[in-house]
Amino acid sequence: MERILLVEPDYSNKYPPLGLMKLATYHKNRKDRVEFYKGKAPYTILNKIDRVYITTLFTFYYDITIETVKYYQDYIDNNNIFVGGIASTLLYDDFKNDTNLENIITGQLTCSSRIGYSDNINIDSLPLDYDILDDISYEYPSGDNFFIYTTRGCPRRCEFCAVSTLEPKFKETNHIISQITEIRDKFGDKRNVLIMDNNILFSSKLHETIDDLNAMGFQKNTPNYIYPNPIDILLKKIIRRKNNGNVTIKLEHVLYEFICNFKSKIKNFDTLSEYENIIKDMNISNVVDTVLKYRDNLFTIVEKYRYKKSLQRYVDFNQGADARLLTTAKMNILKNIPIKPFRLAYDNIEETESYFAAFEIAYDGGVRHFSNYILYNYDDKPEDLWTRLHNSIIMFEVKSDIQAFSFPMKYAPLKKSREYVGDYWNKKFLSAINVVINVTNGSVAKEKDFFYKAFGSNIAEYRKILTMPNEFIKHRFLFEENGLINQWETAYLSLTQEEKVILIEILSGERLAQDACHAVADILKYYRITKHMVLSQ
Repeated sequence: MERILLVEPDYSNKYPPLGLMKLATYHKNRKDRVEFYKGKAPYTILNKIDRVYITTLFTFYYDITIETVKYYQDYIDNNNIFVGGIASTLLYDDFKNDTNLENIITGQLTCSSRIGYSDNINIDSLPLDYDILDDISYEYPSGDNFFIYTTRGCPRRCEFCAVSTLEPKFKETNHIISQITEIRDKFGDKRNVLIMDNNILFSSKLHETIDDLNAMGFQKNTPNYIYPNPIDILLKKIIRRKNNGNVTIKLEHVLYEFICNFKSKIKNFDTLSEYENIIKDMNISNVVDTVLKYRDNLFTIVEKYRYKKSLQRYVDFNQGADARLLTTAKMNILKNIPIKPFRLAYDNIEETESYFAAFEIAYDGGVRHFSNYILYNYDDKPEDLWTRLHNSIIMFEVKSDIQAFSFPMKYAPLKKSREYVGDYWNKKFLSAINVVINVTNGSVAKEKDFFYKAFGSNIAEYRKILTMPNEFIKHRFLFEENGLINQWETAYLSLTQEEKVILIEILSGERLAQDACHAVADILKYYRITKHMVLSQ
């Protein structure tokens, strides 16, 4: 039996590390002891470890990832450290040079021989081990879902996309029924499913995929999910962890708090008295033994008073639908599952016609929740972003019964830094866009008035907002109320076109402020004003 440590660097991320969850399944099937840690595990853990796997994610997390790898190199022999995932595949040479590791795994882990074992198991096809997520305190925003693939790769090979490097061959991998069934049997049911395919509409088995999802309970207008009994789920988790030799303190605290807090839901006096007697017999150090002792009583009481409303399940095609491939025939297949949200990409102004057509097809197919990705800073101009966002707003406006959000997505090459500036962009405009979308939590709602306030009602207003001091953008109402935005605007509109260009160059760090003419030098004073300065006056 080997002692295995799975590591994810301590960055923020939405989804759990699927690769590590598959490795956990592989090693537990081998009867190895597996532990998951986010960040740098203490020496008291490391001195008992035989092998470490470190996952990598985005290339802009390179520094924290390398720092994490080097930390483990101080304690574990290089031969027993394995690094894999997205960033190490895309930046293989950098990882190799900066760590001197031999075991850098690129692409998908389709055979266990790549990590030194002779059983030739396709680890990439194994079910996920959700239990490892209870090893850490970090909560993944989308951690409690089914995660499945029905295809890998994408034939499009778009220049701005990394999929052609990560998954160079497009192939069908549909095992929906077995994937979901195995997870349900071992870890319990989950309400929603995230399909992680890069381009689901290229699948020749789309009809089969939808039929399988229906068979697994993902049916439109059919609320059939009921949250499981927490006592049952938590107890099973704890028992599995004990059997695998894992620490159960976190789950024991969760179980203890749940039992104590659940008392407020009990309405019957006799039942409440029975429940309180159980609590009196329980403390944090004996919670599992107490629950096992009163298991039937607790389960019955909780089952009677817990939340049992049937809920609608949802399917989320995480990478969205390719607008160029969406047809009425394909939508007639897709409309048989509860998709929420329906994701579309609007990467280029030249795709406007296909984008509009796809939206109408989806709407006619019953979709009422949309989420659209708007790529910028690639080969587009700043004006193109406003136009595509505005086109979306106009498109949404005529449908009063929908919920829709657009998400501007900044392009950055597959490098260690996110500081890339597109040919038609500048640092000031990019920083301003970032401020605007941060104020709106990264999304642009469908309401026209909201959009015009945030981005301007025309291209001229949009460029003016992007040129405005970022502090003014961030605290728009404050600086409008005290008149500073109006003062800045008067100064800005008095600039010649050449002076506006010089101003942007200075704000982007492309020109020194000392080279500015009087009019530009005068307006620069507004860029030194902060919210704190105004409030402290």
